[in-house]
This record gives sequence, structure tokens and C-alpha cells, in this order.
Amino acid sequence: MSRRLLCAILTALAILAQAAFPSRPVAGEASALTLLVFHRPPYYMLDNGKAAGGFLLSVALAVFELAGFPVTIREMPPSRIMATLADTKARLCAVGWIKTPERQAFARFSQPIYRNQPMAVAIRTDRPIPTEPPPSIKALLGAGLTWGLREGFSYGPPFDQAFLAVSPDRIKRFSDTPHMVGLLAQGRLDAMPIDPEELAWIIGSHPRLGPRIRLVPLADAPPGHDRCIICSQAVPPEDMARLDAAIVSFMATDTYRALTGCSLPQ
Repeated sequence: MSRRLLCAILTALAILAQAAFPSRPVAGEASALTLLVFHRPPYYMLDNGKAAGGFLLSVALAVFELAGFPVTIREMPPSRIMATLADTKARLCAVGWIKTPERQAFARFSQPIYRNQPMAVAIRTDRPIPTEPPPSIKALLGAGLTWGLREGFSYGPPFDQAFLAVSPDRIKRFSDTPHMVGLLAQGRLDAMPIDPEELAWIIGSHPRLGPRIRLVPLADAPPGHDRCIICSQAVPPEDMARLDAAIVSFMATDTYRALTGCSLPQ
């Protein structure tokens, strides 16, 4: 069985987590939650607004099931998710967000459910950029490259700050990461920062792009980000504690290790 097929099977099993993790009975009627999600493979995958895979979404659904919380998925662009969580009295959560002081002011965070691999840079193979030893982000930003960045997206404070020093005519912004990877392969961009997991998924889905792109690790890349479940203040601390307990339990399973292992570059 191919690894990709095995990952697809495991994802389906996690989405149908009732079989492996029947909901625990809760005192009184279980309080439902709405889960705000956007489509971003391999992390979250939707089809007509319904869960269709993605290893972080699959992990989250299994965790909510194990904690005994029924969830309804609502598709929403990432730029609106934070605004909605900050200005609501509804029981809302979202998956895979980084904990920051600004967000902690209006939301609650679970324990981490995953840590990303360190950020790297995808570069056109015809760009003569030495990679041994691995370059620093500052060195790459000084190499006269044309960069693709995602609109309204944070790559983490070190990268966001570094890109402020780049001439605006060297940066092009887009709403879709796979589209940027395609432009990179076509020679319309020179480089873009990207999570290795995400690039591996995109190239796995479009193998023709692989020979035209190389992934360059960075000498000064900070550790990967911890990804958490973020919830509105309407979700009380005792419910967050139940989520945390479910996270600890699920992360100890082979299913969790297999799902997150599917995110690694193949």
C-alpha cells in the first residue's frame, strides 16, 4: 500500500472518529461547538463546506469527539476567523492557530496539537543560490530575488520583520499558496517562504512542478510553530480543560502519530 493511500485511509478514519473514540457522556446535554475552518491542504481540506481531510483537521475532529463535544464545521476565510472569534458570544473554535499575546487577549488556547517543521524557502532550480552551508534568510533577501508572499498571512515575527526591509517591487502578494508554487515553477517568481509539509503536499499533488523547484533549509530558521485549537471566550475554562485532556490522550495514540507522520515530506 502506498504511503499516500495509507494517509488517506487514516484521515478518513479520524474524520469518522466515532468508531474509535465514542463520545463520553457529559453531565447534562453536550454543548455543541462551531468549528471555523478554511481550505489549506495538507492541514485542512473541505469539500462544499464539509470536512474532506487534512491532518490537523482530522486530529481536531478526533479530539472534539474524544472530549464529547459535537461540532459543526463552518467554512470561513482566515482573515475573518480572528475577527469573528474576537467579536462573538457564540461557542466557536478554530484549528491550528499560533498562540500570541494579541490573540490571548480575546480567545482561549488549547495545548498544542502539532509543531510545524521549521520554515524553509522554495526557490526556482535555475537560480544559482548556494545551499551548502544553508543560507540565512538575510542572505537570501539580499540576493535580488522576486518573492511571493501570501496576502494577510504571518510567517512568524522573524520572517515578517525581515521582509519589511525588502524593496516592495521585489514582493508580490497572492491569496493562494498552491498558485504561488505554480508561478514559481513557471519562472514568474524566484522564491517564497513555505512550510515543508505544505510544499510536499503541493508537489505530491502536481509532480510536474517538482523538477523546477528546490526546498532550501535556512541556517537561522526558528523552531516550528506550535499549533493549537483556539476558542472564543464563550467556551469556558472547564471545557478547554476537557479539550486539553483529550489532546493528551489522542496524541499518545498510533493514529495521531500516523496522521502527523503523513504531513512529513515524502
